[in-house]
Amino acid sequence: MPKPLQKVLEEISKKRPPKVLLIGGTSEFLAERAFHDIRDAMVSVDPSISVEAFEPGVELATVIDSYRTMSLFGGSRLLIVQEVNAFVTAKELTSLYEKAVAEWKSAKTDRKRTTASAKLLHVLGLVGADLEMKDSAIAGALGVSLDETLTDMLAFCRATGKKAGRGEDDAALLIEAIARGGAAGTILLLRTGEIPRDSATVDLIDKHGAVVIANVTRESFTSALDEAIAAVAADAGVKFDSAAVSRLRQRLGIDRVLGDKFSRDVPDLRLAVSEAERLATLVGSGGRVAADLVDREVESLEGGARYEFASLFTEGKYLEAIAKLRDLVAQARRDDPKPALEIQYGRFLFPLADEIRQMIAIHSYARARKMDLRAPMPYNRFKDSVADSLGDYLKTYGLVRQRPHPFPLHKKWEAAKSQPVGDLFRALAAVADLDVKRKSGGLPVDIGLETFLLSRVRGS
Repeated sequence: MPKPLQKVLEEISKKRPPKVLLIGGTSEFLAERAFHDIRDAMVSVDPSISVEAFEPGVELATVIDSYRTMSLFGGSRLLIVQEVNAFVTAKELTSLYEKAVAEWKSAKTDRKRTTASAKLLHVLGLVGADLEMKDSAIAGALGVSLDETLTDMLAFCRATGKKAGRGEDDAALLIEAIARGGAAGTILLLRTGEIPRDSATVDLIDKHGAVVIANVTRESFTSALDEAIAAVAADAGVKFDSAAVSRLRQRLGIDRVLGDKFSRDVPDLRLAVSEAERLATLVGSGGRVAADLVDREVESLEGGARYEFASLFTEGKYLEAIAKLRDLVAQARRDDPKPALEIQYGRFLFPLADEIRQMIAIHSYARARKMDLRAPMPYNRFKDSVADSLGDYLKTYGLVRQRPHPFPLHKKWEAAKSQPVGDLFRALAAVADLDVKRKSGGLPVDIGLETFLLSRVRGS
């Protein structure tokens, strides 16, 4: 039976850590936090522990070999595997392939592309294909048409030297290794996405170690958010008024999404927690986050609807942005059918322009400080060395009301890498032109806005 995170942390604190741990779930934010909490607890209890991390896409056989090998110098070892796909069956082949393609299309860094290609390699193992086959033969084995995306993914896989996974044998290999156990003092920490039901592999890990499931549904979202904000408040030494939390949900559009009986969407927990962390930083240790502070500092999000749409644009998810735009307008018209369609669509032009201006400013900031914007910038290094000064830069030039939280700011930084500054200026001019036309009886703004987003799809 899966164990609560707190129970696992208590076992670790008593120096009785499970020999193998699996963390996953529908909430990437909660799964990531649980993963980091467990990893940090391991190192805190035993500072001398040897940590070995495996990159996404590594062959499971390599991990198992290390798991069974005694340490040369003795002592405890922690093996970290951040991407495990050994629980997927052949019946789920189509959904896994679509997930790999979707991740590839939205990837802005080689790390994300590596994660997407790892899923593709596992799919190849499931269908008995390998990279030595021709692209057309691989597409035939997958049962899909050979398109540019698949060709690019296969080329990336070959360039990195990775091989196709062992398919369903991966699950058997993992089961055998866990049943026999690893070398003395070796702990295996695994992370995956959604944890499947009725999996013999998961059941075995649960029997010999611990399984932590971080799921969030529409019904459990509010309690999960309250717990996350309480953790933020405890870490920062601040107090969140209940009215402030309620107002934050309204500003970010959470109440609207959860109140929509026709929707199955689960709001973005990470976004809400990031805003809570930013507010806690503003008031400082011993301070209090009240509803009026939320009104002042989260005002630019305008209920969350426009921010959510603009974020999809920043991340290059243009088709998703169109779908979200239509959903948000439909929801707004249900709430208040009086405003004309031109007004309902037109209000999304302003946050879109703000996002583009901020990415242009990121180019300007990097150029002024002689930084290579294309160079890899992991989140932790960005947060420690760039986030504060970049946030002040944006605030000084009036592009933001308050210094942004490092997490969404890092997403803008990564997005700016792949968009030349000239393209951004042209995009900003196009948005300005749409605003002029909608006010002068030109092209309808709904058609113009969706056409603008579709043109970005063709150009990406």
